[in-house]
Amino acid sequence: MLLGALLCFGALPLGGTAWGLGAAHAASATTARAPAWAQLPSAQKEFLAPLEESWESLGVQTRRKLIGIAQRQTTMTSEQRERVKSRLSQWAQLSTEERELARKNYQQLNKLPPDQRQDLARRWQEAKQPAPTATPDGGGEGATPAPQQ
Repeated sequence: MLLGALLCFGALPLGGTAWGLGAAHAASATTARAPAWAQLPSAQKEFLAPLEESWESLGVQTRRKLIGIAQRQTTMTSEQRERVKSRLSQWAQLSTEERELARKNYQQLNKLPPDQRQDLARRWQEAKQPAPTATPDGGGEGATPAPQQ
């Protein structure tokens, strides 16, 4: 489950340099204030609704990145918007420790060469597929054929 969340959040990492922020930008972002939930425009509040309860506890960098994502929602396809909103809901349900682990794992995954990341994503998708079920008579997909005599 966590690996799936990591792969899902590959497009939506929520921490430090995983956003591609340089050290200087990261340092300046931590000294500036990010908008409180009440200050967000209604369209951003609607898009970021899964994070409303935890908004004030999020770091400045994370809030700013999420605001940027919310601002880009108008350029996303409806499928992309729904995917991001779904991932935001999943992220909101993670504990602080799970989020930190997800960030660290994302950073490690991001260091892999693209072909290794694609292979890992492919293997993850295969592992998510349900196992074939046998029919009541013992036949069907996934059933082991009887030995030939």
